[in-house]
Amino acid sequence: MNRSDVILELQLVPELLKQAEAIYVDAVNELALAKHQLLAKECEVIGEGLVTGKNELQRQAELWPYTRDLQQQVLRMEASVEHTKVEFHYYKRKLENLQTIAKMMIIL
Repeated sequence: MNRSDVILELQLVPELLKQAEAIYVDAVNELALAKHQLLAKECEVIGEGLVTGKNELQRQAELWPYTRDLQQQVLRMEASVEHTKVEFHYYKRKLENLQTIAKMMIIL
């Protein structure tokens, strides 16, 4: 990697990092919304008296038919958050590495 390559990468990577961070933040917000919707559905079902279980396991079993789709959505969104976090950290490490390379080139 020569100096011009490093300079070009140093100019491009911050924007890629910014985009990755925005996607990550959006994914975290979408996950929070999905969790809120799941909780609202659970409260609705309980409020309607459709859950009468004596223990937590029975209550979860009674909630399942009403919340299955929302629970699956939450799981998908949790996976999406993890994926976007990986992308964000990739660009963060890449920028740090480029900065280190640039410092070394100045010294040499």
